[in-house]
Amino acid sequence: MTTTPAGWYPDPYGSPLLRWWDGTQWTDATHAPGQEAGAPPQAPQQAPQQAAQQAPQWTQPQWGPQNQTAQLPMPEFGAPRRTAPVWPWIVGGIAAVVVLALVIGGAVIVLRDRAGAALARPDTTATAPQLDQTVPPEQEPQQSTPPLPQLPQPSGDRITDPVTGLSYAYPGDKWQVPESKDINNPADPTSPLWTSGCQATSQSNYDGRGNDWVGSVYTAEVPQVFPNSGAQGLGPLAQGLLLTYDRAWYGIQHDRKILRNEALTVSGKQGWVIEFEMDFTKVAEANNLKWKKEKGAIILVDRGQNARPAMLYVSVPDNLDQSVIKRLEDSLQSQ
Repeated sequence: MTTTPAGWYPDPYGSPLLRWWDGTQWTDATHAPGQEAGAPPQAPQQAPQQAAQQAPQWTQPQWGPQNQTAQLPMPEFGAPRRTAPVWPWIVGGIAAVVVLALVIGGAVIVLRDRAGAALARPDTTATAPQLDQTVPPEQEPQQSTPPLPQLPQPSGDRITDPVTGLSYAYPGDKWQVPESKDINNPADPTSPLWTSGCQATSQSNYDGRGNDWVGSVYTAEVPQVFPNSGAQGLGPLAQGLLLTYDRAWYGIQHDRKILRNEALTVSGKQGWVIEFEMDFTKVAEANNLKWKKEKGAIILVDRGQNARPAMLYVSVPDNLDQSVIKRLEDSLQSQ
């Protein structure tokens, strides 16, 4: 129930006039703001039915000029207005955002698929390939390998290696210079690339598979995979080479014994020699091999910090002249 006293108040219907509130209801009495006005005359009392018939017919109130703020009825005037709930608008707004996102996402997918289809679609104007055309096999790229060195032939009674600078006595006519491709394996980084050498046959077809057992004399630079710490590291380097090549070059079961392991000099340069003996006696007797033991040596020569050490490898079975080993050691020179 309202307790607002009777008086002139801004028109709750939106007109620029003041309207009279009689304490219980709005009347049809109005006047312009700023004009003096007393209380409107009291209307004679009418019966409810007559009052209803004579009640003025209100038309839609007109809003004032745009530069004025229309006065809405005060909350305490008349019956309170019912406020519409807000949550339907929030739910509707969220739903609208989700629908809009789905529409945009669908449009992006459609455009992407159309673009992909346009890229994948073959050019219909190009000449179609013949289905019965012969297609040559794809050529694998050829890996270039350095040419193998040509091994030098004996000159007089010596063999000189132009790569390492080592030279040594030629063992004799029984020893032949092999083809470079027969003794070198560039695919194995641990195997030396021999740049001089000769060999003699100890036993042909020793294994029944066409392989020959031979005595060997070769020279080369120490492969890059082995660390080089200079002249002071030649001893450990020689031992590491022997352990590596024992497994690679002496495939028959045997026992190994070290005969000599010490420093030496070659043409005034620091070097190292390790002499060894391989004992094949057990296997030789069981398989009728023509040799039972084999002696050999690895000699390293320091060539300075800017070069790999030079290496002489010699190995001679006991059914060949093993005095060749000492003769080679005594004749070894380094340029």
